[in-house]
Amino acid sequence: MVRSHKELLIRYSINQGMHWFSMGIVIPVMILALMDLGFNIGQVGIAMAVMGTTVLVLELPTGGLSDTLGRKRVYIIAVVFYIAGYSLILAAGTFIILLAAVILAGTGRALSSGSIDAWFVDEHKRLGGDDRQLQKDLAAAGVVIPAALGAGTLAGGIIPDISGTIRTNIVVLILLYIIQIFLTVVVIKESRDGFSKNIAAGFQNFPHVLGSAMKFGIRQRNVFAVLMATGALGIGLSGLEQLWQPHVRNISPETGTWILGLLAAGYFVSAAAGNAISSRILKLTGNRYVPVMVSFRLLMGVFYILLSFTSTTGSFAPIYFILFFTHGITESPEMTVFNRNIPSDKRSSLLSLNSLFLQAGGAAGAVVAGQIALKANIPAAWMLSGGLLALSAFAYLLIREPANEDKI
Repeated sequence: MVRSHKELLIRYSINQGMHWFSMGIVIPVMILALMDLGFNIGQVGIAMAVMGTTVLVLELPTGGLSDTLGRKRVYIIAVVFYIAGYSLILAAGTFIILLAAVILAGTGRALSSGSIDAWFVDEHKRLGGDDRQLQKDLAAAGVVIPAALGAGTLAGGIIPDISGTIRTNIVVLILLYIIQIFLTVVVIKESRDGFSKNIAAGFQNFPHVLGSAMKFGIRQRNVFAVLMATGALGIGLSGLEQLWQPHVRNISPETGTWILGLLAAGYFVSAAAGNAISSRILKLTGNRYVPVMVSFRLLMGVFYILLSFTSTTGSFAPIYFILFFTHGITESPEMTVFNRNIPSDKRSSLLSLNSLFLQAGGAAGAVVAGQIALKANIPAAWMLSGGLLALSAFAYLLIREPANEDKI
């Protein structure tokens, strides 16, 4: 059993740091790896769409499983799906097998979403932590996790140069996830209280848990406000993630791929820096979360719009980094508000619902931004996305902060 908040933070950071470091290994080369396996760009695009759709469809139902079967148990099942999916990708000799592989990997991603996060908040509550302590710990984890992801991304760019083949990245990912199973068994300590000890009983209970969580998310004012802001974030960020590399190529045709790698890593580092400073900013405001979230979401939208006017890599990079820095500042207060307004028995389901809003917004944003960029240009797509992000700041004004913010 976890005995202190410090121990809890260490265990959570180890687990999630390893998870995202491992995923970072394939981020910079996944598309190239699939093409190296013999699939064309059209097939790769379909495969990525199938994986995204799998996550979107299963995001909420799998969150419900964590609330019935237990967070640790479902997370380990998720890692097994990851291993199976990426192993099958390596063995994929036909497009049908590739589609089966990405469905397995997408299922793993959906299962893992929110499971260990819910464990962390539940344990924090059990230890008697208040909102301020939760926000500080989420901010600390928000430094470790993006840093681990950035380190994995950098490593993922180096591994092919050392091994001579991009496929090595997938092999390394599989090996790291095998280690992650044993690491999770040792690091994550979870009580069975409140969870179904029998897996079959857990599956029977989960439709009720799922329906109850969805109704709660829509009817609870503060939770719904965060969901609206999350959906808008998904719409905005998808346009940026989809188009920033083509934009950099357009404004700096001679830019080497190593610059793209540095920019990608800088994104994670900037988000980590924002998380690191968020507790100090909240302290200056008397721990009033809503004004901080409104202000920095507005700033994020403004910097997004400014990004559309960049014409050199030198002007693009600082604005790009500041944009994600402002995003990092809002992450921990937003999740603190979200978690203090949801009950433990619905926590994983509602965290998955939040992720579902992000995924759905991302899917819609990718289509709209892509079409605007195709028919007009990338800056036009970014100006629209940035404007939407700025407007989404006002969703936070719906949140009612309690007079006593000490308890989750």
